Amino acid sequence: MRRKRHIGLVIFLALIFTTTGCIKRQDSKGAKLPKGSEPISRTEFLMDTVMTIKLYDKTDEKILDKVFSRLEEIESRMSVTLKDSDVSKINDNAGIKPITVSEDTYFVIKEAKHYAEISNGAYDPTIGPLVDLWNIVSGEKEREFIPSDKEIEEKKALVNYKNLELLDNNQIFLKEKNMKINLGGIVKGYAADEVKRILTENGANTAIIDLGGNVFAHGEKLDGSSWNIGIQNPFEFTGNYLGIIQVKDKSIVTSGDYERFFEYKGKRYHHILDAKTGYPSENEITGVSIISSKSIDGDALSTTLFVLGLDRGMELVNSLESVEAIFVTKDKSVYLTENLKGKFTLKDGNTSFTIKEY
Repeated sequence: MRRKRHIGLVIFLALIFTTTGCIKRQDSKGAKLPKGSEPISRTEFLMDTVMTIKLYDKTDEKILDKVFSRLEEIESRMSVTLKDSDVSKINDNAGIKPITVSEDTYFVIKEAKHYAEISNGAYDPTIGPLVDLWNIVSGEKEREFIPSDKEIEEKKALVNYKNLELLDNNQIFLKEKNMKINLGGIVKGYAADEVKRILTENGANTAIIDLGGNVFAHGEKLDGSSWNIGIQNPFEFTGNYLGIIQVKDKSIVTSGDYERFFEYKGKRYHHILDAKTGYPSENEITGVSIISSKSIDGDALSTTLFVLGLDRGMELVNSLESVEAIFVTKDKSVYLTENLKGKFTLKDGNTSFTIKEY
């Protein structure tokens, strides 16, 4: 059964969303709808997050039925918590035997390994043992303990994308017992791309896809202008934005240390783990947003660049096509890749941040 939850969203589409992140029931400026038509949206809770699709040009509930049916299918195959999913079967048979999976699960794991390879493990889909050990969830404030160095070293020894084998006939094999893949850093991106595909195939060309904060601004506004999407301010509560990015038909994915974290002895421990250290990533970065043509790229890269840091992150993103990035550092500096200059502007009155040349 589908579970539905209607809550505020973490995107700020100009004149659709208020600055608190809640939906404001009006259309974006200049986005004139066909006579007698109103936008429609649906919100459901899937993949452990809130997902909302809003259609502007072709307002057909049957399209939304197809979209959410596909999202449920992806969750059923790639969830790490559902015992009959492809991912759970792979993990349960680590070090034992290869598992035949669906074509889409195989594709996502293949893409995940690709990003592990080009980042030299900064992104690693076999990070599951460390994710389980830390178990950092939304809503936590403080803890009385953290994992010991010994526990971290034991779990870290299981994390190695090179021991993830992609075999013929859609077979996946984890070579060592107790290894575990976790696709949490990439599967929402794939899901957003699938939503976009379904919308396009059904003639819906103007939409906002929001999968737990992974946003795809599908097409352009009805008047042909760009969408204005807010980038979260990593120093404030969810719902406060740093600035606006203007896009047409692009994915916007952000990773930050403000999303899920707890404090222990006055120090913040966030959910973006560094596979090399076994601890939450520590560098100058507090938030990274990726603007890309494919959301699967943005999802994997937002985590990757956060872990790599500013210099190595800039080097990697500049080597890729159809991908741009916004880096926010702990000293409140903002760095943009070249093609974003002039497309991103700080929020009016936001004088504490500075856009700097890299």
